[in-house]
Amino acid sequence: MKRILSIQSSVTYGFVGNNVATPVLTSMGIHPLAVNSVMLAAHPGYGVIAGHATPANHIAAILDGLVSLGIVPDIDAIISGYLGHTDQVAIIASLISKWRNTGTNGAYIADLVLGDADRLYVDQTLADQMIDQLLPLADIITPNQFELAYLSDMPVADSDSAIMAGQHLLASRTGLTAVIATGISNGDDFVHDILITRMTHKSWQYDKRPAGISGSGDLFTSLLAGGLVQGLTLDAATARASNLAQAVIARSHNPKELALLENLDLFKTDS
Repeated sequence: MKRILSIQSSVTYGFVGNNVATPVLTSMGIHPLAVNSVMLAAHPGYGVIAGHATPANHIAAILDGLVSLGIVPDIDAIISGYLGHTDQVAIIASLISKWRNTGTNGAYIADLVLGDADRLYVDQTLADQMIDQLLPLADIITPNQFELAYLSDMPVADSDSAIMAGQHLLASRTGLTAVIATGISNGDDFVHDILITRMTHKSWQYDKRPAGISGSGDLFTSLLAGGLVQGLTLDAATARASNLAQAVIARSHNPKELALLENLDLFKTDS
């Protein structure tokens, strides 16, 4: 059975972070190894902040435990998403480096959750640490429109500028294989997911909703990682993740929550 280590948020109510990754990957026949960076009652979109970041020493103990168990060489891919504190970053980076040193050819997909709607919603120091320590280790990143502009230090106003920003990141970050920009708007009635590599780019277009849905980026990244460990090419895994994520988004009538559980059958494969 394939295994994906997923380091991101956890909520008691709703579907973001590992509450998305765990059922999605399980539905795909993949074993999710979930490590929770924060534990909250619900995501902040509900207006109630109840819970806390997982202490860094707890995360270190869990990741060290995976090393002691001899599981790390058997991890097929790693996802990191929303993190709760700067102290977590170096610990996660160390585990990824140990995993790399086992000779794996699996992908580390960094969903560097920084912000949206033209603003950071994580601490500036945490953003800086993720960029300094996790971005250099990443094979693939999955930024939204704001995050792509922030990471590249270039304006991103449409698909063309998103492609330019992605190519700039690929030129300056030699370890990156791909930038997959999600939710890119051209100022019309559509949004685009864009796969950008050094050689090419490819875009998928969907009807724009009045508002985004929490957890949709986590869904896309989980589906992407799952497709890659099941042997799909990057193009095919991106297309499948994009199409399936948008199918769930189209069926989600509450902007605060994905209609996830009632659509898990979409993710089942023969792998």
